[in-house]
Amino acid sequence: MADVLSSGPEPGDTATAPRRRWTTAVAGMLAATAAAVLAVNAGGSRDRDSAAPVERGSLSVVVRPAPTPARTGPPPASPVFRLDGVPGRGPSGLRLLVGGRHPGVLDLATGRVSPLARVLTHPDDVVEFDHLRGLTTAVLHNPGRLRYRGAVLAGGGRVTDLGPVLGLLPMRDGTVLTQDCAGGGGTGPCVLTSRAATGALRWKRTSQRQVELVRDTPSGLLVRAYQGDLGGVARLEDARTGRVLRELGRTYHVLGADDGQVVFQPAGCAANCGLVLVELASGDARWLPETPGRPSVATFSPDGRRLAIGYAGLFPDDQSPTLQRDGYAVVMDLGGANQWQPVPGLSTAADSTPLPVWAPDGRVVIAVSDEGIGRFAVWRPGDGRFTVLPIRLTGFYGLPGMAVRL
Repeated sequence: MADVLSSGPEPGDTATAPRRRWTTAVAGMLAATAAAVLAVNAGGSRDRDSAAPVERGSLSVVVRPAPTPARTGPPPASPVFRLDGVPGRGPSGLRLLVGGRHPGVLDLATGRVSPLARVLTHPDDVVEFDHLRGLTTAVLHNPGRLRYRGAVLAGGGRVTDLGPVLGLLPMRDGTVLTQDCAGGGGTGPCVLTSRAATGALRWKRTSQRQVELVRDTPSGLLVRAYQGDLGGVARLEDARTGRVLRELGRTYHVLGADDGQVVFQPAGCAANCGLVLVELASGDARWLPETPGRPSVATFSPDGRRLAIGYAGLFPDDQSPTLQRDGYAVVMDLGGANQWQPVPGLSTAADSTPLPVWAPDGRVVIAVSDEGIGRFAVWRPGDGRFTVLPIRLTGFYGLPGMAVRL
C-alpha cells in the first residue's frame, strides 16, 4: 500500500466524489462541517480575480471580480506529496472522529479504528462530520454520491436521519440546524430548520438566499451570506429570527472559527492572501501576513492563542496565478511575532489539503491524503521535525470535516 493520503477518488474509481461546498473556489458553494477537525489543504498566492484591489483599511470594500487571465507558457509542475518526519507513536488518550468511506473513531496511540458502519446507507457514501466538543455530532453524507443527507450521531452508536440537506450545523444547546433550498440549489428560498438530537422538529424559518453555516458562538450564529459575484459577507445572526447582529467583513472564503474569533479570506482574493482575523464579540479586525498559495481550512488552538492553516495542492492546469502549487500547513502564535511557521517536511499533492487538529498539549495533529490513503503526523510548533504515525486509512479524503478531535 502506498505511503500516501488522498483527497479524491481511490485508484480505479471512475465516479467523482462531491466536494465540500465551502472548500470550492466558487462563491456560493460553501458549507460548514467539522466535528473535531483534521483537514488537509494547502494554499499559495493571491488570485488577482478582482478588478479593484482590496483595501487594507476596509473590510467591507466591494470588489467586482474580473475574468482570470489565461496562463501563458507551459503549466507548472505537479505538486508533490511529502511526509518527511521521524516514525513514532501517537499521543495517548487522543481520539479522532474520521470520515471518508470508512468512518470511525481513530485512537492515535494504537491506530485502531472503531467503525461507524451504521452511518452509511450506501457503499459509496463519503461521510463528513461537524462536532461541538461534548455536545452534538452532525453528520453529512452523500448516499451513492447523489444529494447530501444529514444525520445526528448520538451516544451508543445511534444515528438519526435528518433527510436531504445542503448543510447542517451542531448548535451549542445540543440541537442541530439544517438548511435546504428550493430545487436543491443555493438561490433560495431556503429553509433553516432546528431539530433536537432525536430529530424532533423545534422550529423553521425561511431565508431568500442560502448562507454558509459556519459556527454557533456565544456572540451569535456565524454565517457567510452569499452575494453573487461580490462573494459574501461574514456576519453574526440570531439563529431563530435571522436578525443580523454584526457584520464582520466581506469575504471570499471563511477558513475557520472558534467561540471568540473567525479568520477569512477578503473578498476578491483566492490565493496569496493577507487573511483577516476578527474578534466576534467586538468586531475588531486585524490583518495577518500574506502567505503564498491557496488557503483552504483553519483551526484555532483550544486556548485561542494560535492558528493553524492548511493550504491546498493545485493541479498543473489550475489557472490560479500562484507559483506555490504544493499543499502545505503553517502555524502562527497570534499573541507573539506576526509570522507564520511552516510545518517542516510536509507537502500535499493536487486536490489535497493538510488538515490540522489541535491536541490538548499544544501539539498539532495533521491529517494528509494522497490517492485515497490517509496518513497522520504530530508536530509541536517550533520543532525541526514531526512524528509520522504508523497509520494508514483507506478511503480517506483530505477535506475539512473528514477528521475531528473527540
